[in-house]
Amino acid sequence: MKTLELAFSAKNACRSYVEGSTEIWNLTVSAPEIPQELPYGPNARNASLSAKPAKAMLKTLNKEPEKFILFNSGIMLIANKISAPKRMDGGEFKVELELEVPTTEDEGDFLGHGVINGGHTYKALMHALHGQHKLKESYPKISKAYVQLSVAVGIEESEISQISYARNLSLSVPVYALKNLDHIWKPIETALPDEYRRNVIFKPNEDGEFDGKAEYDVTDIVRRLALLNNELFDFRQDKHPIKAYQSRGTLVQEWDEEKYKKVIPLLKDILWLEEQIIKQHEQVNGTGASGKKIVIAKVSGCSQKQMKLITGYVSQLTIGDIFYMPVLAAFRVFIKDGNWIKPVEELWEEWGAKLVDRLWDTYKSEGRSSASAFARSKSTWSTLTNMVALQFIQI
Repeated sequence: MKTLELAFSAKNACRSYVEGSTEIWNLTVSAPEIPQELPYGPNARNASLSAKPAKAMLKTLNKEPEKFILFNSGIMLIANKISAPKRMDGGEFKVELELEVPTTEDEGDFLGHGVINGGHTYKALMHALHGQHKLKESYPKISKAYVQLSVAVGIEESEISQISYARNLSLSVPVYALKNLDHIWKPIETALPDEYRRNVIFKPNEDGEFDGKAEYDVTDIVRRLALLNNELFDFRQDKHPIKAYQSRGTLVQEWDEEKYKKVIPLLKDILWLEEQIIKQHEQVNGTGASGKKIVIAKVSGCSQKQMKLITGYVSQLTIGDIFYMPVLAAFRVFIKDGNWIKPVEELWEEWGAKLVDRLWDTYKSEGRSSASAFARSKSTWSTLTNMVALQFIQI
């Protein structure tokens, strides 16, 4: 990681929320003052100037820039530190930000600091201010445009992707919903056991048809299928499905049924394996194969709250995605030509507990304080997969 320090002025700056180390600041910033160097966090990086929201924003910046702040919901970003101590001469605040950004040496897809909501807003502003404009395209009065900038600091890295997903839900739901109009998800819906169907929605507000609220949508199924997908993440080539943890939106947008056709029929088994992994976590909670304590509820990304799985099983622990996904992904070693090399129950009996123990041993040995940092590390995934693959390299 490297540290990025930025400074700019704001018309107004106030700390609107404080809870422990978490703070949220609301800033009113003139468009020309918005820094060019802000990185894009998860979901926001998918912003496109060809999207309808961006086109509408550019039209406003061209014709009625003074109304931009009224028509636009603003930008939210995550930072490491923020300072806006007092007004400068002229009445504006000097704002200083510190962000951590990835370098080429960092493994995985950085989930951290930068724009996590309002990516289209930021991209439209940067284009209007600094982009290459088409013939007769201009924004002569853009200095009259202001934008609301919300800055959150003191956020656990494990929470950043959840915040981004929730903030972008209005965007991500139509993506899978529009695909569903073309019945793209039909093979998944067919493979999903009837008794699990009420726990997964394939279109917005569908859970109103069920008794109770569905806690999962089809993107969650796509993620699990990706974990076992050797077509996309071939263990023989040391490719690992880190994207399933970090980039559900990308998986949905890039969906290609042909690349999933061998793993979709295994969906019931995959969900069964996930349930066994969670149950094994419940078994080792407070104990360990080496005699060391594993108090899972105190680990980053986990808690003592109940968690309902797609199968309907209710765990007495909430287990962060990173603490079951690499275990589940390791079982793709046992898939050959779309079939398990042994009954999945036998595979679990032989390898399940060993893989869960290895995951926690790896977590402790690497001294990870952040679940997301643990998730970004390729070694987290390769350690478990290679533990199995070395025994079955001939597959």
